[in-house]
Amino acid sequence: MAKLVATITVVILAVVGQHICRFILTLNPFHHTYNHSPGPCQHVPGITTGSEDLALTSSGLVFISSGPGDKRGKLFTIDLNSPVIKASQVSIQPESFRDNFVAFGISIYEYPDSKEIRLFVVNFKSFEIETFRYDSSTNTAYHIKTIKHSLITSPNDIVATGPESFYVTNMSFFSNLVLVAFSLLTFLPVSSVTYYENGEARTVADGIKFANGINMSPDGQVVYVASPFEGGIKVYHRQSDNSLEFKNDITVYSGVDNINVDPTSGSMWIGTQPSLWQAMVLKSPGSQVFEVKHAESSNPVVTSIYANEGDELGGSSAAVYHKGHLLVGTVSSKLLHCQVNIPV
Repeated sequence: MAKLVATITVVILAVVGQHICRFILTLNPFHHTYNHSPGPCQHVPGITTGSEDLALTSSGLVFISSGPGDKRGKLFTIDLNSPVIKASQVSIQPESFRDNFVAFGISIYEYPDSKEIRLFVVNFKSFEIETFRYDSSTNTAYHIKTIKHSLITSPNDIVATGPESFYVTNMSFFSNLVLVAFSLLTFLPVSSVTYYENGEARTVADGIKFANGINMSPDGQVVYVASPFEGGIKVYHRQSDNSLEFKNDITVYSGVDNINVDPTSGSMWIGTQPSLWQAMVLKSPGSQVFEVKHAESSNPVVTSIYANEGDELGGSSAAVYHKGHLLVGTVSSKLLHCQVNIPV
């Protein structure tokens, strides 16, 4: 009996030890970030409590979600065609809606036959999806409706495929934030991607360790899903019925957060945290932005465009590029604008 107990104890200790080692290696606590930038950079005035996700229109207008650092969620816009890069706060109507709104992942749908823009925003406070009609003449977002579904359990990011359809990542199959955190810290492969259309939803990808950011190729044929605990991006072929077929992983050896896709070139721009451990325990962890060219091919080209150990920018979460301008967002602090003076 004593031998059996000893054997079981050794097995348990081995399993626990293996998990601890895997935990340490995944979180990469000893990583050192070497600073570099594509040109001169400066903080965008007016944004100090988060720029968690960014969404770029075909015309160069950027929508910014600012939520976790604020008690009342905010949205901002920046016109990258303007000679002066400045953030303008979007008026959210009705104003009272902001009382229960924490903006997180964001996506846009541009109507092809008009200038109308529809916003899709993950409400991190309620784990629901909020949709808005955007009026560019007044920089106002009018709330349309709240979308909830049993298969939208713990949404993180979203990519719109139509005015009433989208893919959304779920961090876990739990909806309780404590259980979500537990499943993430234990590396359980319980994250998923849900496809939603006109009130119906279904799981189209699962078995992921922390499905984070999501986006789509300009032609809508390829879907990219960030998996920071696996150090990269999962590439899926989108089928005619909107199901997803896994193709391959793109490894960047960094904690990938949100993904943006250049509507012209198709290149991915991703905000990452090189050390997930530092992102968890430091107020201003390291940041790194990558461009991924030919992402849909079997030979993607991954290039580090910006990196900082945390002095200039802490914990990058998203990045967009447009005509020589790079914006880099963070979960709960500042927004950075860089002039890009290198070939991309």
